[in-house]
Amino acid sequence: MVVDSLKVEEIAQKLLRRIHFFDGLNIEELEHLSTLVSKRVALPGEVIFRQGDAPDAFYIIESGEIEIVLEASEDESETIATLSRAGDFFGEMALIDDQPRSATVKARTETKLLVISKSDFSDLIRDYPSIHLEVSRALSHNLRHSDSRFAETIMQKNRQLAEALSNLREAHEELLRRERLSLLGRLASGIIHDLKKPLTCISGYAQLLNSPSLAEEKRQQYAGKITSEVQRLVDMVNEILKFGRSEQKIVRTRVKIKQWLKEVDEFLRKDFEGCQIKFKKSVQYDGYVNFDSEKFKNVFYNIAANALAAMPEGGTFLFRCVREDDKLRMDFEDTGIGMGEEVKERVFEDFFSQRKDGTGLGMAIVKRTIEAHQGTISVWSELGKGTRYTIYLPLESE
Repeated sequence: MVVDSLKVEEIAQKLLRRIHFFDGLNIEELEHLSTLVSKRVALPGEVIFRQGDAPDAFYIIESGEIEIVLEASEDESETIATLSRAGDFFGEMALIDDQPRSATVKARTETKLLVISKSDFSDLIRDYPSIHLEVSRALSHNLRHSDSRFAETIMQKNRQLAEALSNLREAHEELLRRERLSLLGRLASGIIHDLKKPLTCISGYAQLLNSPSLAEEKRQQYAGKITSEVQRLVDMVNEILKFGRSEQKIVRTRVKIKQWLKEVDEFLRKDFEGCQIKFKKSVQYDGYVNFDSEKFKNVFYNIAANALAAMPEGGTFLFRCVREDDKLRMDFEDTGIGMGEEVKERVFEDFFSQRKDGTGLGMAIVKRTIEAHQGTISVWSELGKGTRYTIYLPLESE
């Protein structure tokens, strides 16, 4: 609530003298300035102004306590400073640069405020050169103090971010050139969605670093958060690049199944070692198959990695291959936690993953590889019982 009073001049003069902006004013000028002041009482929890609001006034605390809150997103906000001394002031920066409020200010307790409107504050700056000079000096000092300590850190993070975004554009352009990727539009939308949160966090914490009243501990904390979010972006972009550049050039060779499985077995047993997972094979077809040996090893490894994650307490991973007419059927079966219907429907989608450390590209790459061999892949799974992937590949007549 706002209360106008003709008796605030005396209080205003005492508080105004505490603000170095007004040191150059004589008694008459200070008396004139005090007549421009109105009084406002903010109740506990009341918002004085919100982040993004147009600047409307300059505020001086008579008594009480306020908090300055940065809202990084709809669900994420953080208190970056509190003010409680009589004579503390806020709201001047937005008036000077005529930009929307950079933070939200709330009353923690019942707070009595002296208020100078935007137009009156602008007139003061215009009519009193000493005030203009002191305001400029104060803002310059605050910004330099903040920038000198963190400018290099922010510049480094910005360079990493620029490089990450450049790589992302490169990956996106590469993807667009591949006609066989029918899900490109949805894929691009997914990338942008995944990038929004780290970009919002980086932007929010960079703004926090510019606060002149921010504690040193907080500055280091925010710089660390920027570093971790940039690294998260770089990791995401690198994974996207690999996915976008993985040309499906199939180099088929005539491979004996048992010999190929021997190489796969040696690699997988290292992963399963110590995890109490038994690796079993049932090879009912020991003929030849024409496929890209290395790409199919990656198919095997991706499915095995999912099985490993699904059996944290141990279990069995079974590979079975059998000939059915003119096709080779391969089953990959685990005794893990299984999947629900919704997960099964999305398991081959780009960027879908149930694992916190997953990128969601593994099974999408598996599907692309199978289809490039003119084969098919399907999944059966039941919660608590396990999962089975079934692949069919065409066999050449012997």
